[in-house]
Amino acid sequence: MNTGKAPIYPIEPWTVTEPAFSVEDNYRNETVFALSNGYIGTRGTFEEGYDFDIKQGLEGNFINGFYESVPIRYGEWNFGFPEKSQSLLNLPNAKTTQLSLYGELLDLRVGKIESYARILNLRDGILARSFVWTSPAGKKVAVETQRLVSFSRKNIMAARFSVRPLNFDNGISLLSILDGDVENHTRTTNPLVDYGPFGRRLELVDIHVDAERMRYTGITAGSRLSVCCGCLHVLDAPGAKDGSGTYATDYEDDDFFTAYKSDRTAQSASIRYVLPANPNETVVLDKFIAYTSSLDIPESEMALFIDEETSRAARDGWEMLVEEQRAYTQRFWESADIQIDGDDMVQQGLRFNLFHIMQGAGRDGYVGMGAKGLTGEGYEGHYFWDTEIYALPFFTFTFPSIAKSLLEYRRSTLEEARARARELGHPKGAMYPWRTINGREASTYLPLGTAQYHINADVAYAFWQYLSASGDQDYAKAGAAEVLCETARVWADVGCFSEARDGKYCICCVTGPDEYTAFVDNNFYTNLMARENLKAAVHTLERLKADAPKAYKALRAKIGLEEEEPVQWQHIADNMYLPYDEKDGVYLQDDGMLMRKPWDDSRIPPEKRHLLYENYHPLYVWRQRMAKQADSILAMYLHSHLFSKEELRRNYDYYQKITLHHSSLSTCIFGILACGIGYRDEALRYFYESVRMDLDDYHENVYAGIHAANMAGAWQAVTSGFGGFRWGNGLPEFDPFLPDGWQGYTFRVFWRHSLLEISVRRGLASVRLVEGPPVTLLLCGQSCRLERPGEEARQSIV
Repeated sequence: MNTGKAPIYPIEPWTVTEPAFSVEDNYRNETVFALSNGYIGTRGTFEEGYDFDIKQGLEGNFINGFYESVPIRYGEWNFGFPEKSQSLLNLPNAKTTQLSLYGELLDLRVGKIESYARILNLRDGILARSFVWTSPAGKKVAVETQRLVSFSRKNIMAARFSVRPLNFDNGISLLSILDGDVENHTRTTNPLVDYGPFGRRLELVDIHVDAERMRYTGITAGSRLSVCCGCLHVLDAPGAKDGSGTYATDYEDDDFFTAYKSDRTAQSASIRYVLPANPNETVVLDKFIAYTSSLDIPESEMALFIDEETSRAARDGWEMLVEEQRAYTQRFWESADIQIDGDDMVQQGLRFNLFHIMQGAGRDGYVGMGAKGLTGEGYEGHYFWDTEIYALPFFTFTFPSIAKSLLEYRRSTLEEARARARELGHPKGAMYPWRTINGREASTYLPLGTAQYHINADVAYAFWQYLSASGDQDYAKAGAAEVLCETARVWADVGCFSEARDGKYCICCVTGPDEYTAFVDNNFYTNLMARENLKAAVHTLERLKADAPKAYKALRAKIGLEEEEPVQWQHIADNMYLPYDEKDGVYLQDDGMLMRKPWDDSRIPPEKRHLLYENYHPLYVWRQRMAKQADSILAMYLHSHLFSKEELRRNYDYYQKITLHHSSLSTCIFGILACGIGYRDEALRYFYESVRMDLDDYHENVYAGIHAANMAGAWQAVTSGFGGFRWGNGLPEFDPFLPDGWQGYTFRVFWRHSLLEISVRRGLASVRLVEGPPVTLLLCGQSCRLERPGEEARQSIV
């Protein structure tokens, strides 16, 4: 791999290692070493609880879907503008464990550090850190920390803090803190003007502490959501005995005791363990931490729930949690891992990406997946189209149960989408929000927010892809058909049959994926995706009517579906206008594309090129003939079965010249399409620009959180790009090649309850049925049928 950028971390197949502590790199590393399980997330901050300034770090602990809401102030308000913000709220922190060596506080910014290493184990899902620290007074101690956010226990994270004195025996103390005095770094992580939350937003309801347990309950000032978090401690120390006493700041006769206190003003609680220290004897403090909120259980039940969850985790113990974590990640990697032979940098980058995508996805059907996962405050924790178009294909083909949970979130917010459609003037149907947490629109910027109507088709695409790949027709009856119909209804109302376009159906005044154009007519991506949304709705209804007439009748009654509506949808789909330039033989991004001024990059100083909206008026940007990111190319990739290879090549060549790739969502898509038309060198170059984008911080903004969409796009770049995986014709198709410099690669995908393994080596591609029922597929254009597990199809490749 050669991108001209040196890797930040050592190249290792299953780990990411920070070999030295650096304050300058800390903010970025907090994101890289973040942990989550789709429900709770915690940034990779240190147990010591440093007082880093706002540019050096951010203590972050989150519950997926838990948000604060404040009134939005507009300079000029219009009907239908969102009235309240939604922001993922930074929650109380229970990770802090401060070590004191008879009055000297462990602080890596002073003293001497030896043998430092922080390691994220991607195979096991555990974060570990170890080092030897010598204090300014010469006391030397070995410290090891471990942390996990449990994949098998939704509400639990756990931490182990181990300390071993090396050259002194006059005592140590461990101070565990639960800090509720937290706030978001809104001014650093949020570029939106006056879009909260600002300052402390949690109001204390109750705080409790005793000899082994701390617990905090609070309620948000705006959204009035309640949160409860707690921590139970288990100490293993040589010579320790039970006991309690007044809160101490010094040591008393080498005696062990526990001291605890709470400070309601500071919204904090703490427990201090004071104990003798013998050289080379290890003290271990295990902390079992739990979070829940009123989004899951009534506020009156939260404290008891937290106590029960932490007690159960403590009874089972740290080692059992570790075993459960490894068992879960092993199952994940069995289906999701991509093995690269011949490029260790790519191997590490891919696994890092897949691990973070898996961590960030909601699993309970009531929350989605933020553009930053649960790794930071970037984008206010909002869910975008990133989930459906970039992340969901990964889950659909590797972990279908998570895919279904993410789809369930969209289904569960269908009423909010219906209400939004009425605000936008549509008498029927549902209009999904551009950015949201609770299902209501949270975007304050109309041109690049609500105007992106394609979100409806993106959601529909994800449902249709899941139904096609899983064969789960019960889910069509349970809700997918309803979503497809309600999104189709908006497309049937938003446009019209235009005489100016020979009676074709036109959709005006929308913004497509390209954020450097806005309020355009007949955006190619929007129109094509809308057409396929309409067709999917019609097809699903026809199948439902034939196979499950009772469910079909119930759906019609529930949404008041008229007989003529599907007929109208099909008519619109058959007559959807797609702007096309006969001269060059390409589909135009929109009607006005050729009328805009050709982009002149020489007019833009290099330091401003990736920050156009920060340096130029939007009107200036919108009048240029260029694109920020993949738009028409993305539509043609998602529906590549509808286009010939020559059509794809002409359009790729055209848009390659005018796309600036100023979005992290772009390069992976161009690389995938480049594979399909034989541009292998370009495909590999684009892939390299994507696969380590976060791990090596190419855009210098990882501090605010991961780029989850690009991470998932890198998975698609291997499977759908190099592997040539397609599904649009109703069966899995693979047309792979081996990139130069690689010896081989292997990946797996699920197709209708069957797990397939695709392996590519020099001159040979194979598909093996790992488990499940028989599968018919296409390999290099040849039809194959695998009847039983272990059976394999092979084809020669060039």
